[in-house]
Amino acid sequence: MAEKNVNYTFVKGDPTVSPLLLLHGQGGNENDLLPIGKYLSPNSPMLSIRGRIQEEGMNRYFRHSENGGFDLANLEQETTWLFSVLNELCQKFNIDYNRFIVVGYSNGANVAARALLTRRDTFHTGIFFHPMALSTVDSQQDLSDVKVWMSHGDKDPIVPAQNFKVLATYLKERGADVTIFRHDQSHNLNEAELANAKSWLADSGRLQDWQRR
Repeated sequence: MAEKNVNYTFVKGDPTVSPLLLLHGQGGNENDLLPIGKYLSPNSPMLSIRGRIQEEGMNRYFRHSENGGFDLANLEQETTWLFSVLNELCQKFNIDYNRFIVVGYSNGANVAARALLTRRDTFHTGIFFHPMALSTVDSQQDLSDVKVWMSHGDKDPIVPAQNFKVLATYLKERGADVTIFRHDQSHNLNEAELANAKSWLADSGRLQDWQRR
């Protein structure tokens, strides 16, 4: 089973409220985003899964290549593993997979955004803090039932503004409803973007009584 030896945390919540899937940034773990999830939607059940890749002692969801880029073969492999674990845990905790709101930061946001663009068995609502496009994408995904909120810092040394724009364009071209929040800080999370994400989620119509059309 894919779930074997998986590091994860599940927090019970109101089953009538959409669950949150929390995906940490590089070097994080399954507990890092729990306070943020609680802030965004206090009553949601929360599932957080740790990436199983380690680079220089830091947890990640996929590897870098030897030249410093992204190992796309490993990305595909690890994303398949992540979704296998996710499906098993949904059955274990009786979670409606289609209602997940994915909250990802940095590395976790990257794997979530990539999954939206490349996988059929994906999700329909996302909050991505500081995501980036990992490569060019040639797909015909229909994201017309997808809503995404994304943030970017003008002084971010990791995610170039042009790269962030490319990711947003990929999502929009495939029909996703994309909301962008920009701020003048770096790659860090800040109060302004958290408050904006919380407000967006409350107004999104995805927290209660929603399922894929």
